Amino acid sequence: MLKKQFKCLYVIGRRLVIPVLAATLIFLVVLSSITDPSIISNGTFGLRKLKAKLFSTENLIEDILYSSLQPPPGRSIFFHETSCTSPDSISNIMTLTARQACSIESAALNNPNFQIFTVFSCPTFRPLAGRQKLFVDAIESYENVNLRHLNLRNYAMNTSIEDWVKRGDLLTSSYPMHHTSDLIRLISLYRFGGIYLDMDIIVLTSLEKLPLNYVGAESTDTLCNAVIGLTAEGIGHEVADLFLQHYQKYFNGKNYVQNGPALVTAVLLKFCGTSLMEAMEGGRKSCKGFRIFNSTAFYSIHWQEWRHFTEPRYLEETMARTKDSYMIHMWNKVSSGERIKVASNTAYVKYAEKHCPRTYAAAGDYF
Repeated sequence: MLKKQFKCLYVIGRRLVIPVLAATLIFLVVLSSITDPSIISNGTFGLRKLKAKLFSTENLIEDILYSSLQPPPGRSIFFHETSCTSPDSISNIMTLTARQACSIESAALNNPNFQIFTVFSCPTFRPLAGRQKLFVDAIESYENVNLRHLNLRNYAMNTSIEDWVKRGDLLTSSYPMHHTSDLIRLISLYRFGGIYLDMDIIVLTSLEKLPLNYVGAESTDTLCNAVIGLTAEGIGHEVADLFLQHYQKYFNGKNYVQNGPALVTAVLLKFCGTSLMEAMEGGRKSCKGFRIFNSTAFYSIHWQEWRHFTEPRYLEETMARTKDSYMIHMWNKVSSGERIKVASNTAYVKYAEKHCPRTYAAAGDYF
């Protein structure tokens, strides 16, 4: 009996010690970046000073609606980070992965005349130390990169989905992070036009001369919402509003794709008045000036083939299949658990080294 009690205490002890050690490690990493000796030497007062530094207004990124630089209509590229789903959170510290930073940098590098906006779904503070700070420093070294946050209720104001957002139906979602992302991209494009990109994409070429009002097909009968380009007025604005109306009318919090790829497919099938295959083959003339790209443009590698980006044996095939693509898509939902070794002979690394060189240098051993 005594032996069992000791075993129980040992297990409980491990459960307590591991979180404490993790918290201590985070504290030490942050502490190592502080150059003010009074913070380190003044005990409780020093801890309060450290917390004040971490969460100072100076360290808080701006709200996109109230920032001095607004997204230029039709000349912006948007990324959204929605892992923070609580609108009341006031202590969220930015946590970008190497792949996310690479996506942002590739857009900025290849599109110097566009403004790049990475928008967080709640108030967010810049990291003060560690790998995260290296990534933020890498992307902010580009003059056209802007980090912002938003409040969803405010962001939805003066759109057709404003009242629906206020009702809070989004809170019933089984996939709040993903369905929030599905919605926010549509609001951004309704408000400003421009281009929305998922944060697991590497941009391979300039998008500045590519006429807006387009999406890409994942297959012959399905569109994807990872890349959407819309004008700020005209048919682009009309399609953005149709997207928002469809989102609220057919919202399904239990279905992962209902409010994303399925929405885009349904709206554009009706808007074009033809099959997706006919719209792809006929170009803009077949869809009222809107363009449906075939899979080669954005999704040359199907999600079931995602290992083509991460394994050396597929290098030559993957580079050949993506040579005419505007970008590559990593399908993060299925590939996020795969660690890609820096300097490995893989397609992802080859593209990252060229199109996000500063993130590549900051990534350490793995993407």
